[in-house]
Amino acid sequence: MQHNTLSDQDNRIDNLPCDARLLHGQYTVEQHLVGGGFGMTYLARDSLDRRVVIKECYPSAFCRRVGLEVRPRSEAFHAQYESVVQNFIAEARRLAKLEHPGIVHVHQVFEENNTAYMAMDFVDGLDLLTIRQDDAGRLTRGVLERALRDTLEALAYVHDFDILHRDISPDNLLLTEDGRLTLIDFGAAREGYCRKTRALSAVLSVKDGYSPHEFYLKDIVQTPASDLYSVAATFYHLITGSPPPDSQKRLAALASDCDDPYQPLALGPWDVGHNMLVCIDRALSVPQKDRIQSVAEWLELMDCAELLPVNRAHEDTGQVPTWQVRDLDPALFNAITSLVEDTNSHLKPGHEAKALRAMPRHEAVAPDATEATGGGTDGKAPQRTLVDMFGEPIEDVEAWLKEQDRLTGRTGPKRTAAEGQDAQAEAAISGDAARRRSWLRRLLGALVRGKRRSNDGQDDSEMVQN
Repeated sequence: MQHNTLSDQDNRIDNLPCDARLLHGQYTVEQHLVGGGFGMTYLARDSLDRRVVIKECYPSAFCRRVGLEVRPRSEAFHAQYESVVQNFIAEARRLAKLEHPGIVHVHQVFEENNTAYMAMDFVDGLDLLTIRQDDAGRLTRGVLERALRDTLEALAYVHDFDILHRDISPDNLLLTEDGRLTLIDFGAAREGYCRKTRALSAVLSVKDGYSPHEFYLKDIVQTPASDLYSVAATFYHLITGSPPPDSQKRLAALASDCDDPYQPLALGPWDVGHNMLVCIDRALSVPQKDRIQSVAEWLELMDCAELLPVNRAHEDTGQVPTWQVRDLDPALFNAITSLVEDTNSHLKPGHEAKALRAMPRHEAVAPDATEATGGGTDGKAPQRTLVDMFGEPIEDVEAWLKEQDRLTGRTGPKRTAAEGQDAQAEAAISGDAARRRSWLRRLLGALVRGKRRSNDGQDDSEMVQN
């Protein structure tokens, strides 16, 4: 016989003990998985020896466990606690009607121990938070994009039922070995967001970094854009390794006319599609009106054939971060990469500096200097001129050295002629490297502009001319 009493020591433990039986023995708790905030989650076995997951309504902020029963911490919390339990039951019954491959299936809801439970299918996979922490290499560019699309499609199905999930985070997305993604933990879900006259109550459990600012407030309108904020925060974490700044701090900064501490992903060199990064940035806007408003809008933007502008300044210039050129045209990106590698292969500061230092100044000449000047035909040494790595003559060495210092950002006391001679090779290498980088940037800009013109219907010959 099972007794609904535990020792005083057990009374200090929030979760159910192992071997606890629920629903007249139909479920046996095997392991406590996660808890805190809104509820407790357990791994269990049903009467047919199948593994299931049990979600227990347990708002820890104002309840406690006495034996196996859950009770309000005081009479002052009684009405609020009862309301939460009834809301949990109503939402669980609605979720039991959802049939989608990307949503965990709820197949039973029941009341016991003065609280409520829902029994869900067991999904044999790892949550994305654990994968990011223990096996980040698994989250490749392709895996992340597929996971994001699966998450959005599952969420669109939920939103069509007039339900908000309100608890999307990396630990509530499970990924199986075969790449199937499942959205779990609907304990904070709420129905009725489409009723414009009704604002939803504050969530009892918010997650700093993942929850938009409206989730922290009571009786404020919440929309699908609120869930999309959490989706964006989740994938921000998966890409960068940490969640974005807390929305409350961001809101406070903006209210104080300070800069938003959020750094846009689209301005960083992440190996993720440019449009996907821009969508994440937009969905993470603090004002609800500035966010992506629906899953359909998100997918449309992400699948746009053109690269999306990062911000208004970017929209005016039409420029894109150079590391995202791969998203314009992989072949173009590979060609530019090869060009950079070829250019850099000629920059060998250690070898060339040593060779130049060993030569008298008048012998540092262009490879074809003799032919160019016509010297050497009368048996006399030709007039030799100091040149840079591009073969351009250097008429005023001191002025040239000053220019290299300006290009490379070097400052300090004026160098003597001897010091200038010793530093000449290094300055030539660094100065020419700066010129090459500038030239590559100009080339890249021309190629990108040409690509855009080509996409607008102009032929490839015009792209070459540009």
